[in-house]
Amino acid sequence: MATTWLIIGLLLVCYLFWLQRKQDERAIVLARHLCKKHQLQYLDCGRLHHKLERRQGQLRWLTHYGVDFSSDGESRYQGTLSLSGLQYAAFDLPAYRLPDNFPTH
Repeated sequence: MATTWLIIGLLLVCYLFWLQRKQDERAIVLARHLCKKHQLQYLDCGRLHHKLERRQGQLRWLTHYGVDFSSDGESRYQGTLSLSGLQYAAFDLPAYRLPDNFPTH
């Protein structure tokens, strides 16, 4: 009986690891897309932490990622990308310097 529980526990750990890897890969794809959308140079994306938060009146388990980017090719900034499962929840950018040749309308 103890062996059965050990195998079930091991399978659960493997499954949770696989889910986390899948979410990490999704975060990288989203971070690249969002940087391109905001005309930023994507540099890096890494998991910061998990947190239980209230979003739109519901408790959600969110994973926060640090997204490093550059706006001018010289400076490095870090924004935060939040995912709920594999779904986009939020993308927060700090104030960053615009390049000198940035077109203004």
